[in-house]
Amino acid sequence: MKAKHVAIIGGGVAGLAAGIRLASQGVRIRLFDARDALGGCCSTTLLNGYRFNNGALFVAVPRLLDHAFARLGIDRASALPMHRISTPQASVLPDGTLIILGDRDRVRIEGAQGDARTATLLGEIERSIEKWNPVLQIFTDDLLTRPLSLPHVLARTWRHLAKLRGTLADELLRSFSDPQARAALAAVTLYTGLPAERTPVFQIVGLISMLQDGLHLPIHGMGAITDVLEATLRRLGGEIRTDAPVARIRVDGGRVSGLALASGEIVVADAVVSTATGMATFTQLIDPAVVPSVMRRKTQRAPLSQRTLGIQLGLRNRLQPPAHSVNHIPPWGEQKKFLSPQPGGVRWFNYTVPTQSLPELAPQGGSVVEMFAAVDESLPLDAWTDAFKADVADASIAALGRHEPLDIATTRLISPRDYAERWHLYQGAIYGLSPAARPDQQFPHKTPIDGLYLAGQATYPGFGVATSMFSGIFAADAVLAR
Repeated sequence: MKAKHVAIIGGGVAGLAAGIRLASQGVRIRLFDARDALGGCCSTTLLNGYRFNNGALFVAVPRLLDHAFARLGIDRASALPMHRISTPQASVLPDGTLIILGDRDRVRIEGAQGDARTATLLGEIERSIEKWNPVLQIFTDDLLTRPLSLPHVLARTWRHLAKLRGTLADELLRSFSDPQARAALAAVTLYTGLPAERTPVFQIVGLISMLQDGLHLPIHGMGAITDVLEATLRRLGGEIRTDAPVARIRVDGGRVSGLALASGEIVVADAVVSTATGMATFTQLIDPAVVPSVMRRKTQRAPLSQRTLGIQLGLRNRLQPPAHSVNHIPPWGEQKKFLSPQPGGVRWFNYTVPTQSLPELAPQGGSVVEMFAAVDESLPLDAWTDAFKADVADASIAALGRHEPLDIATTRLISPRDYAERWHLYQGAIYGLSPAARPDQQFPHKTPIDGLYLAGQATYPGFGVATSMFSGIFAADAVLAR
Protein backbone atom coordinates (compact mmCIF):
# COMPACT_ATOMS: atom_id res chain seq x y z
CA MET A 1 0.00 0.00 0.00
CA LYS A 2 1.36 3.41 -0.95
CA ALA A 3 2.04 5.59 2.07
CA LYS A 4 0.13 8.88 1.97
CA HIS A 5 0.81 10.02 5.54
CA VAL A 6 4.26 9.48 7.10
CA ALA A 7 5.34 10.38 10.64
CA ILE A 8 9.04 11.05 11.24
CA ILE A 9 10.65 10.74 14.67
CA GLY A 10 13.59 13.12 15.04
CA GLY A 11 14.42 16.44 13.41
CA GLY A 12 18.13 15.98 12.78
CA VAL A 13 19.49 16.06 9.24
CA ALA A 14 18.38 12.44 8.65
CA GLY A 15 14.77 13.14 9.61
CA LEU A 16 14.69 16.42 7.67
CA ALA A 17 16.20 14.78 4.57
CA ALA A 18 13.66 11.95 4.75
CA GLY A 19 10.87 14.49 5.07
CA ILE A 20 12.05 16.53 2.08
CA ARG A 21 12.39 13.45 -0.12
CA LEU A 22 8.90 12.22 0.80
CA ALA A 23 7.20 15.61 0.67
CA SER A 24 8.66 16.28 -2.78
CA GLN A 25 6.79 13.15 -3.94
CA GLY A 26 3.46 14.35 -2.57
CA VAL A 27 3.50 12.46 0.74
CA ARG A 28 2.05 14.27 3.77
CA ILE A 29 4.81 14.63 6.37
CA ARG A 30 4.54 15.22 10.11
CA LEU A 31 7.90 15.44 11.88
CA PHE A 32 8.25 15.29 15.69
CA ASP A 33 11.32 16.22 17.71
CA ALA A 34 11.62 15.90 21.48
CA ARG A 35 13.88 18.93 21.79
CA ASP A 36 12.95 22.59 21.45
CA ALA A 37 15.04 23.05 18.31
CA LEU A 38 15.83 21.04 15.20
CA GLY A 39 19.16 19.78 13.91
CA GLY A 40 20.18 17.20 16.50
CA CYS A 41 23.95 16.79 16.27
CA CYS A 42 24.13 19.24 13.34
CA SER A 43 22.99 22.39 15.10
CA THR A 44 24.33 25.21 17.22
CA THR A 45 23.39 26.86 20.49
CA LEU A 46 23.91 30.55 21.24
CA LEU A 47 25.01 31.06 24.85
CA ASN A 48 26.03 34.46 26.20
CA GLY A 49 27.05 35.61 22.73
CA TYR A 50 29.06 32.46 21.88
CA ARG A 51 27.76 30.02 19.27
CA PHE A 52 28.63 26.43 20.20
CA ASN A 53 28.23 23.32 18.07
CA ASN A 54 25.93 20.57 19.31
CA GLY A 55 27.95 17.81 17.70
CA ALA A 56 29.37 18.08 14.18
CA LEU A 57 32.35 20.44 14.00
CA PHE A 58 32.91 20.63 10.25
CA VAL A 59 31.94 19.17 6.88
CA ALA A 60 34.22 16.40 5.69
CA VAL A 61 34.11 14.96 2.15
CA PRO A 62 32.31 18.02 0.71
CA ARG A 63 31.58 16.28 -2.60
CA LEU A 64 29.37 13.81 -0.76
CA LEU A 65 27.38 16.66 0.81
CA ASP A 66 26.84 18.09 -2.68
CA HIS A 67 25.47 14.71 -3.81
CA ALA A 68 23.09 14.58 -0.85
CA PHE A 69 21.74 18.07 -1.50
CA ALA A 70 21.36 17.29 -5.20
CA ARG A 71 19.26 14.21 -4.36
CA LEU A 72 16.95 16.55 -2.44
CA GLY A 73 16.71 19.00 -5.33
CA ILE A 74 18.75 21.71 -3.56
CA ASP A 75 21.70 23.54 -5.10
CA ARG A 76 24.14 23.35 -2.22
CA ALA A 77 26.53 26.01 -3.54
CA SER A 78 23.89 28.74 -3.59
CA ALA A 79 21.79 27.57 -0.62
CA LEU A 80 24.72 26.80 1.68
CA PRO A 81 27.94 28.67 0.92
CA MET A 82 30.91 27.16 2.75
CA HIS A 83 34.36 28.28 3.86
CA ARG A 84 37.28 25.96 3.19
CA ILE A 85 39.52 25.40 6.21
CA SER A 86 42.97 25.69 4.66
CA THR A 87 44.79 24.24 7.71
CA PRO A 88 42.46 21.70 9.32
CA GLN A 89 44.80 19.72 11.58
CA ALA A 90 47.98 20.11 13.58
CA SER A 91 49.58 17.63 15.98
CA VAL A 92 52.09 18.23 18.76
CA LEU A 93 54.34 15.29 19.65
CA PRO A 94 55.89 14.67 23.09
CA ASP A 95 59.27 16.18 22.08
CA GLY A 96 57.59 19.37 20.87
CA THR A 97 57.62 18.50 17.16
CA LEU A 98 54.71 20.19 15.38
CA ILE A 99 53.20 18.56 12.29
CA ILE A 100 50.70 20.63 10.31
CA LEU A 101 48.33 18.97 7.82
CA GLY A 102 46.50 21.18 5.39
CA ASP A 103 46.54 22.15 1.74
CA ARG A 104 49.68 21.03 -0.07
CA ASP A 105 51.49 24.33 0.56
CA ARG A 106 50.59 24.19 4.24
CA VAL A 107 51.95 20.74 5.13
CA ARG A 108 55.09 21.03 7.23
CA ILE A 109 57.06 19.49 10.06
CA GLU A 110 58.54 21.89 12.60
CA GLY A 111 61.24 20.06 14.51
CA ALA A 112 64.59 18.36 14.00
CA GLN A 113 65.48 18.23 10.27
CA GLY A 114 62.08 19.72 9.56
CA ASP A 115 62.70 20.78 5.95
CA ALA A 116 63.98 17.40 4.82
CA ARG A 117 61.24 15.52 6.67
CA THR A 118 58.60 17.85 5.21
CA ALA A 119 59.82 17.14 1.69
CA THR A 120 59.66 13.40 2.34
CA LEU A 121 56.18 13.67 3.86
CA LEU A 122 54.87 15.70 0.93
CA GLY A 123 56.09 13.07 -1.51
CA GLU A 124 54.51 10.27 0.49
CA ILE A 125 51.22 12.18 0.75
CA GLU A 126 51.16 12.66 -3.03
CA ARG A 127 51.73 8.94 -3.58
CA SER A 128 49.06 8.04 -1.04
CA ILE A 129 46.55 10.40 -2.68
CA GLU A 130 47.36 8.87 -6.07
CA LYS A 131 46.85 5.38 -4.64
CA TRP A 132 43.62 6.06 -2.76
CA ASN A 133 41.91 8.72 -4.85
CA PRO A 134 40.25 6.13 -7.15
CA VAL A 135 38.78 4.45 -4.05
CA LEU A 136 37.69 7.82 -2.63
CA GLN A 137 35.87 8.59 -5.87
CA ILE A 138 34.11 5.22 -5.83
CA PHE A 139 32.99 5.77 -2.24
CA THR A 140 31.85 9.38 -2.62
CA ASP A 141 30.31 9.19 -6.09
CA ASP A 142 28.78 5.72 -5.84
CA LEU A 143 28.95 3.48 -2.76
CA LEU A 144 28.03 6.09 -0.14
CA THR A 145 25.20 7.48 -2.25
CA ARG A 146 23.17 4.25 -2.19
CA PRO A 147 22.11 1.70 0.45
CA LEU A 148 24.76 -0.82 1.39
CA SER A 149 24.82 -3.78 -0.98
CA LEU A 150 27.69 -6.25 -0.65
CA PRO A 151 27.41 -7.50 -4.27
CA HIS A 152 27.54 -3.91 -5.53
CA VAL A 153 30.47 -3.06 -3.24
CA LEU A 154 32.39 -6.05 -4.60
CA ALA A 155 31.50 -5.20 -8.19
CA ARG A 156 32.77 -1.63 -7.82
CA THR A 157 35.84 -2.28 -5.67
CA TRP A 158 37.17 -5.66 -6.84
CA ARG A 159 40.20 -4.01 -8.45
CA HIS A 160 41.04 -2.44 -5.09
CA LEU A 161 40.26 -5.31 -2.72
CA ALA A 162 43.93 -5.84 -1.88
CA LYS A 163 44.08 -2.24 -0.60
CA LEU A 164 40.99 -2.69 1.55
CA ARG A 165 42.41 -5.46 3.71
CA GLY A 166 43.80 -4.76 7.16
CA THR A 167 43.76 -1.67 9.35
CA LEU A 168 44.62 1.98 9.02
CA ALA A 169 47.79 1.31 11.03
CA ASP A 170 48.90 -1.28 8.47
CA GLU A 171 48.45 1.21 5.63
CA LEU A 172 50.20 4.07 7.41
CA LEU A 173 53.16 1.80 8.16
CA ARG A 174 53.40 0.86 4.49
CA SER A 175 53.06 4.38 3.14
CA PHE A 176 54.79 6.75 5.58
CA SER A 177 58.39 6.39 6.78
CA ASP A 178 58.39 8.98 9.57
CA PRO A 179 56.81 7.59 12.77
CA GLN A 180 55.87 11.07 13.99
CA ALA A 181 54.16 11.81 10.67
CA ARG A 182 52.29 8.50 10.99
CA ALA A 183 51.12 9.51 14.46
CA ALA A 184 49.86 12.87 13.15
CA LEU A 185 48.02 11.25 10.24
CA ALA A 186 46.46 8.64 12.51
CA ALA A 187 45.34 11.40 14.88
CA VAL A 188 43.00 12.72 12.16
CA THR A 189 40.79 9.65 12.65
CA LEU A 190 40.89 9.49 16.46
CA TYR A 191 37.45 11.17 16.57
CA THR A 192 36.05 7.69 15.90
CA GLY A 193 37.20 6.56 19.34
CA LEU A 194 39.46 3.88 17.88
CA PRO A 195 43.25 3.77 17.56
CA ALA A 196 44.68 3.14 14.09
CA GLU A 197 45.29 -0.51 15.01
CA ARG A 198 41.52 -1.05 15.30
CA THR A 199 40.36 1.33 12.56
CA PRO A 200 39.26 -0.37 9.31
CA VAL A 201 41.55 0.69 6.47
CA PHE A 202 38.70 2.11 4.38
CA GLN A 203 38.52 5.00 6.89
CA ILE A 204 41.61 6.33 5.14
CA VAL A 205 39.34 7.79 2.46
CA GLY A 206 38.31 10.47 4.97
CA LEU A 207 41.97 11.31 5.58
CA ILE A 208 42.67 11.41 1.84
CA SER A 209 39.67 13.67 1.30
CA MET A 210 40.91 16.06 3.99
CA LEU A 211 44.38 16.20 2.44
CA GLN A 212 42.99 16.68 -1.07
CA ASP A 213 39.69 18.53 -0.67
CA GLY A 214 40.05 20.05 2.79
CA LEU A 215 37.44 20.43 5.53
CA HIS A 216 34.69 23.02 5.27
CA LEU A 217 32.45 25.17 7.45
CA PRO A 218 29.11 26.67 6.40
CA ILE A 219 29.48 30.45 6.44
CA HIS A 220 27.03 30.81 9.34
CA GLY A 221 28.14 27.71 11.27
CA MET A 222 27.05 24.07 11.22
CA GLY A 223 23.48 24.93 12.14
CA ALA A 224 23.08 26.58 8.71
CA ILE A 225 22.76 23.09 7.21
CA THR A 226 19.72 22.40 9.37
CA ASP A 227 18.30 25.84 8.56
CA VAL A 228 18.37 25.10 4.81
CA LEU A 229 16.76 21.68 5.26
CA GLU A 230 14.08 22.99 7.61
CA ALA A 231 13.16 25.83 5.24
CA THR A 232 12.94 23.38 2.33
CA LEU A 233 10.70 20.96 4.21
CA ARG A 234 8.38 23.75 5.34
CA ARG A 235 8.20 25.11 1.79
CA LEU A 236 7.10 21.65 0.63
CA GLY A 237 4.28 21.64 3.17
CA GLY A 238 5.85 19.44 5.84
CA GLU A 239 4.51 19.88 9.37
CA ILE A 240 7.26 20.22 11.97
CA ARG A 241 6.69 20.04 15.72
CA THR A 242 9.34 20.55 18.39
CA ASP A 243 8.93 19.85 22.12
CA ALA A 244 6.93 16.82 21.00
CA PRO A 245 8.56 13.64 22.37
CA VAL A 246 7.21 10.34 21.09
CA ALA A 247 6.19 7.79 23.72
CA ARG A 248 5.33 4.84 21.49
CA ILE A 249 5.23 3.68 17.90
CA ARG A 250 1.81 2.08 17.51
CA VAL A 251 1.77 -1.35 15.90
CA ASP A 252 -1.57 -3.04 15.23
CA GLY A 253 -1.88 -6.43 13.59
CA GLY A 254 1.80 -6.46 12.65
CA ARG A 255 1.60 -3.09 10.91
CA VAL A 256 2.50 0.43 12.00
CA SER A 257 -0.56 2.60 12.53
CA GLY A 258 1.07 5.78 13.85
CA LEU A 259 2.49 7.31 17.02
CA ALA A 260 1.48 8.05 20.57
CA LEU A 261 3.08 11.26 21.80
CA ALA A 262 4.16 11.77 25.39
CA SER A 263 1.36 14.35 25.67
CA GLY A 264 -1.20 11.59 25.02
CA GLU A 265 -1.98 12.72 21.47
CA ILE A 266 -2.42 9.95 18.91
CA VAL A 267 -0.97 10.52 15.44
CA VAL A 268 -2.31 8.34 12.62
CA ALA A 269 0.19 7.44 9.87
CA ASP A 270 0.64 4.89 7.12
CA ALA A 271 4.35 4.61 7.89
CA VAL A 272 6.89 5.81 10.44
CA VAL A 273 10.52 6.75 9.87
CA SER A 274 12.44 6.64 13.15
CA THR A 275 15.82 8.36 13.41
CA ALA A 276 16.11 7.52 17.12
CA THR A 277 18.63 4.71 16.35
CA GLY A 278 17.59 1.11 15.90
CA MET A 279 18.58 0.41 19.49
CA ALA A 280 16.28 3.06 20.99
CA THR A 281 13.49 2.31 18.53
CA PHE A 282 13.26 -1.37 19.45
CA THR A 283 13.97 -1.05 23.18
CA GLN A 284 12.11 2.15 24.08
CA LEU A 285 9.51 3.01 21.44
CA ILE A 286 7.87 -0.31 20.57
CA ASP A 287 5.92 -2.75 22.74
CA PRO A 288 8.42 -5.56 23.49
CA ALA A 289 5.75 -8.11 22.61
CA VAL A 290 5.82 -7.08 18.94
CA VAL A 291 9.58 -6.61 18.49
CA PRO A 292 10.81 -9.20 15.93
CA SER A 293 13.34 -11.62 17.38
CA VAL A 294 15.94 -10.68 14.75
CA MET A 295 15.74 -7.03 15.82
CA ARG A 296 15.85 -7.98 19.50
CA ARG A 297 19.08 -9.91 18.93
CA LYS A 298 20.60 -7.12 16.83
CA THR A 299 19.81 -4.59 19.56
CA GLN A 300 21.31 -6.77 22.29
CA ARG A 301 24.53 -7.32 20.31
CA ALA A 302 24.94 -3.81 18.92
CA PRO A 303 28.56 -2.63 19.39
CA LEU A 304 28.22 0.95 20.60
CA SER A 305 30.57 3.82 19.88
CA GLN A 306 32.47 5.67 22.58
CA ARG A 307 31.12 8.10 25.11
CA THR A 308 32.76 11.45 25.74
CA LEU A 309 32.60 14.62 27.80
CA GLY A 310 31.99 17.69 25.66
CA ILE A 311 33.80 20.80 26.92
CA GLN A 312 33.01 24.14 25.28
CA LEU A 313 34.60 27.43 26.29
CA GLY A 314 33.72 30.97 25.33
CA LEU A 315 36.85 33.11 25.70
CA ARG A 316 37.18 36.86 25.92
CA ASN A 317 40.56 36.63 24.18
CA ARG A 318 41.37 35.59 20.62
CA LEU A 319 43.30 32.32 20.14
CA GLN A 320 45.48 31.80 17.08
CA PRO A 321 46.38 28.09 17.11
CA PRO A 322 48.42 26.57 14.25
CA ALA A 323 45.31 24.85 12.82
CA HIS A 324 41.55 24.65 13.11
CA SER A 325 41.97 21.52 15.26
CA VAL A 326 45.05 20.76 17.35
CA ASN A 327 46.06 17.40 18.83
CA HIS A 328 48.54 16.78 21.63
CA ILE A 329 49.29 13.12 20.98
CA PRO A 330 51.48 10.29 22.26
CA PRO A 331 54.02 8.59 19.97
CA TRP A 332 53.06 6.27 17.14
CA GLY A 333 51.74 2.97 18.47
CA GLU A 334 50.62 4.45 21.80
CA GLN A 335 47.60 6.44 20.70
CA LYS A 336 45.18 4.34 22.69
CA LYS A 337 46.40 6.49 25.61
CA PHE A 338 44.72 9.46 23.89
CA LEU A 339 41.40 7.59 24.01
CA SER A 340 41.54 6.58 27.67
CA PRO A 341 41.06 8.56 30.89
CA GLN A 342 44.28 10.05 32.26
CA PRO A 343 43.86 10.10 36.05
CA GLY A 344 47.39 11.36 36.68
CA GLY A 345 46.75 14.55 34.75
CA VAL A 346 45.70 15.12 31.15
CA ARG A 347 48.60 15.18 28.72
CA TRP A 348 46.95 14.01 25.49
CA PHE A 349 43.97 15.96 24.18
CA ASN A 350 42.41 17.68 21.18
CA TYR A 351 40.88 21.13 20.89
CA THR A 352 39.12 22.89 18.04
CA VAL A 353 38.84 26.66 17.57
CA PRO A 354 36.07 27.34 15.02
CA THR A 355 36.47 31.11 15.48
CA GLN A 356 39.81 30.89 13.73
CA SER A 357 37.80 30.41 10.52
CA LEU A 358 34.53 32.08 11.55
CA PRO A 359 35.31 34.84 14.10
CA GLU A 360 31.66 35.91 14.12
CA LEU A 361 30.82 32.83 16.24
CA ALA A 362 32.08 34.80 19.28
CA PRO A 363 31.82 38.41 20.47
CA GLN A 364 34.43 40.70 18.95
CA GLY A 365 37.92 39.68 20.00
CA GLY A 366 36.70 36.42 21.58
CA SER A 367 37.07 32.73 20.78
CA VAL A 368 35.11 29.51 20.89
CA VAL A 369 37.03 26.40 21.96
CA GLU A 370 35.56 22.89 21.79
CA MET A 371 37.06 19.74 23.32
CA PHE A 372 35.93 16.13 23.74
CA ALA A 373 37.53 14.38 26.71
CA ALA A 374 37.98 10.62 26.99
CA VAL A 375 35.94 9.09 29.82
CA ASP A 376 35.68 5.86 31.78
CA GLU A 377 33.23 3.81 29.68
CA SER A 378 32.37 1.59 32.66
CA LEU A 379 30.82 4.44 34.63
CA PRO A 380 27.02 4.36 34.81
CA LEU A 381 25.27 7.40 33.38
CA ASP A 382 23.97 8.32 36.84
CA ALA A 383 27.56 8.91 37.98
CA TRP A 384 27.71 12.02 35.79
CA THR A 385 26.47 14.58 38.27
CA ASP A 386 27.14 18.26 37.64
CA ALA A 387 29.92 18.24 40.23
CA PHE A 388 31.58 15.14 38.76
CA LYS A 389 31.55 16.39 35.16
CA ALA A 390 33.00 19.73 36.35
CA ASP A 391 35.87 17.90 38.08
CA VAL A 392 36.60 15.82 34.95
CA ALA A 393 36.43 18.89 32.74
CA ASP A 394 38.79 20.87 34.97
CA ALA A 395 41.64 18.47 34.19
CA SER A 396 41.26 18.96 30.42
CA ILE A 397 40.85 22.72 30.75
CA ALA A 398 44.00 22.87 32.87
CA ALA A 399 45.89 20.91 30.22
CA LEU A 400 44.74 23.32 27.53
CA GLY A 401 45.65 26.25 29.74
CA ARG A 402 49.27 25.10 29.80
CA HIS A 403 49.44 25.74 26.04
CA GLU A 404 46.94 28.51 25.32
CA PRO A 405 45.95 31.69 27.23
CA LEU A 406 42.40 31.22 28.54
CA ASP A 407 40.27 34.16 29.62
CA ILE A 408 37.08 32.16 30.13
CA ALA A 409 33.75 33.97 29.98
CA THR A 410 31.39 31.02 29.46
CA THR A 411 31.69 27.26 30.02
CA ARG A 412 29.34 24.62 28.66
CA LEU A 413 29.75 20.95 29.64
CA ILE A 414 27.92 18.01 28.06
CA SER A 415 28.37 14.67 29.84
CA PRO A 416 27.45 11.18 28.60
CA ARG A 417 24.33 11.49 30.75
CA ASP A 418 23.46 14.76 29.02
CA TYR A 419 23.99 13.20 25.61
CA ALA A 420 21.64 10.38 26.58
CA GLU A 421 18.91 12.39 28.32
CA ARG A 422 18.99 15.76 26.52
CA TRP A 423 20.42 14.84 23.12
CA HIS A 424 18.60 11.46 23.06
CA LEU A 425 21.71 9.57 21.97
CA TYR A 426 21.28 5.94 22.95
CA GLN A 427 23.17 5.27 26.22
CA GLY A 428 25.21 8.40 25.50
CA ALA A 429 27.10 6.76 22.61
CA ILE A 430 27.91 9.71 20.38
CA TYR A 431 27.84 7.83 17.04
CA GLY A 432 25.34 5.10 17.87
CA LEU A 433 27.19 2.08 16.52
CA SER A 434 30.95 1.71 16.73
CA PRO A 435 32.82 2.67 13.54
CA ALA A 436 34.19 -0.88 13.62
CA ALA A 437 30.67 -2.38 13.37
CA ARG A 438 30.33 -4.95 10.60
CA PRO A 439 27.68 -4.49 7.90
CA ASP A 440 25.57 -7.26 9.47
CA GLN A 441 25.56 -5.32 12.77
CA GLN A 442 24.00 -2.23 11.20
CA PHE A 443 20.24 -1.77 11.20
CA PRO A 444 18.19 -1.98 7.98
CA HIS A 445 16.35 1.03 6.60
CA LYS A 446 13.30 -1.19 6.04
CA THR A 447 12.50 -3.20 9.16
CA PRO A 448 10.57 -6.49 9.55
CA ILE A 449 7.63 -4.51 10.96
CA ASP A 450 5.44 -3.41 8.07
CA GLY A 451 5.51 0.37 7.75
CA LEU A 452 8.49 0.98 10.06
CA TYR A 453 11.68 2.44 8.62
CA LEU A 454 14.95 3.55 10.21
CA ALA A 455 17.38 6.36 9.43
CA GLY A 456 20.15 8.23 11.22
CA GLN A 457 22.72 6.68 13.55
CA ALA A 458 23.15 2.91 13.38
CA THR A 459 21.73 2.57 9.85
CA TYR A 460 24.62 3.67 7.67
CA PRO A 461 28.31 2.66 7.27
CA GLY A 462 29.77 6.09 7.83
CA PHE A 463 29.78 9.18 9.99
CA GLY A 464 29.18 12.81 9.27
CA VAL A 465 26.51 15.15 8.02
CA ALA A 466 26.32 13.85 4.45
CA THR A 467 26.00 10.20 5.41
CA SER A 468 23.30 11.07 7.94
CA MET A 469 21.39 12.91 5.23
CA PHE A 470 21.73 9.94 2.90
CA SER A 471 20.36 7.62 5.57
CA GLY A 472 17.18 9.70 5.58
CA ILE A 473 17.04 9.62 1.78
CA PHE A 474 17.44 5.85 1.77
CA ALA A 475 14.65 5.39 4.32
CA ALA A 476 12.38 7.67 2.31
CA ASP A 477 13.14 5.75 -0.89
CA ALA A 478 12.22 2.53 0.91
CA VAL A 479 8.89 4.08 1.90
CA LEU A 480 8.23 5.21 -1.66
CA ALA A 481 9.03 1.73 -2.96
CA ARG A 482 6.25 0.09 -0.93
